[in-house]
Amino acid sequence: MTTASDRGRDPSGAPLLTVRGLSVSYRTGNGRATAVRGVDLDVAAGEIVALVGESGSGKTTTAHAIAGLLPSGGRIDEGRIDFAGQELTGLPEKRLRGLRGAAIGLVPQDPAVSLNPVQRVGTQVAEVLRIHRLASRREARERAHELLALAGLPDPASRPCAARTNCPAACASAS
Repeated sequence: MTTASDRGRDPSGAPLLTVRGLSVSYRTGNGRATAVRGVDLDVAAGEIVALVGESGSGKTTTAHAIAGLLPSGGRIDEGRIDFAGQELTGLPEKRLRGLRGAAIGLVPQDPAVSLNPVQRVGTQVAEVLRIHRLASRREARERAHELLALAGLPDPASRPCAARTNCPAACASAS
């Protein structure tokens, strides 16, 4: 008999994602500051997990560490992150890039500010398709236009805005 706790686990019973003893710090003017200490987490395939806590409690840092997206100055000091039986901690960027978007992703707290405001939104969407080898440059650009249209942006092929100034409201919120 399969129980709810068995769903999303391989036959050995291992979860899809396991985090053990994760500690992360950032470089500051006064040395290193610990942002996350001792995080343990198991996530089964198909399971949805929300990290909940006060502002500054380390939710975003934990998610970024798991996805290998810590900003400059951030580092994993301790702990282990395993995804689908593969240790991610210390994995080269090229290998992590192959997993991100294809097998691992995260939804940021405020996705409206997650895009680069000095780069066209269509360019950023197309870049993801190219990085994961899902489309050629031309196909990626066309697919990006389709996706932006699905998101409700009018005339996505003509998105001229690279900055938020003098930009229609829909374009500004998407760039």
